[in-house]
Amino acid sequence: MWKVFNFMDFGFAVIKKELFYLRAAWRQGRGLDYLRTRRAARKIFSSPSNLQRPINQPNLSVHVLTSHRDLTMLVWALASFYKVTPIIGQLYIHSDGTLSFHDRDRLKIFFPGAEIVAPEQFEPKLTQQLEAYPVLKKYRFNFSDFVLLKKLIDPFFASTSEFRLIIDSDLLWFTAPTELETELRRDVPRSLMMLNNGECPVFFKSPDRYPARLGQYNSGVVFYRRGNFNLKKLSEYLDSIDERHPQNAHFIEQAGYAYCLENLAELPQSRYHIKGAVGPQTAVKHYTSPRRVQFFTEGVAV
Repeated sequence: MWKVFNFMDFGFAVIKKELFYLRAAWRQGRGLDYLRTRRAARKIFSSPSNLQRPINQPNLSVHVLTSHRDLTMLVWALASFYKVTPIIGQLYIHSDGTLSFHDRDRLKIFFPGAEIVAPEQFEPKLTQQLEAYPVLKKYRFNFSDFVLLKKLIDPFFASTSEFRLIIDSDLLWFTAPTELETELRRDVPRSLMMLNNGECPVFFKSPDRYPARLGQYNSGVVFYRRGNFNLKKLSEYLDSIDERHPQNAHFIEQAGYAYCLENLAELPQSRYHIKGAVGPQTAVKHYTSPRRVQFFTEGVAV
């Protein structure tokens, strides 16, 4: 009975979100355009081909967390990434737990060199790795609402590469991310993150301990070297989180990155942005949930 109820609840959540996007499209005057481009975007599965390019940076790993619902977006996002990026590392596609075996097989056709990080295979190993970090282990495995901790914690332990690039499945890449290439040539002394449009806060048990500007960073693109990922500070951050506050499930990972990364710097908002039209200088646009419609109506070439 529990499994049946859980499945139905998950299905309702998906339908509710799709209706949210459709209403947003109609409010923008793009309802029919959204339906057309959303349908056309799925045609990419009709003629699957290898979209991946050979690795040219063996010390770099690229990580993306995704779900069954976002499979179409993910393929388009990674296709645009490989089209423009000059730096190519080992790709890790992390399942949030909803990717089916069929989904994984489809992804391997488009990205045959990718490592699919499936919970049933990865989590037993991660459990052992986190024995030395009890706070991380507690939050990673005991709080099912904090799914985005898979995006924060797992890439560090899944890869042995010196440098890690974390990207979202709702990004489209338009021109070469030269800032990332330049930083990589310097061995990534700084950690780089996008900026939000405003504050996307998380809530601490003691509000006076909340660092200024923590909620201004966006985790659509995160670039760091292994030595700049401070596990002690990450444990401190998670210990400070008010796990009862419902909004923390939405932004827990991006504030976590901003808290624990050493030498943190901002990617230029003129080139890595959320709001605003795509222009000739745009490297990446992050189509966050309020702008998800535009991923298809503005960004996908069909």
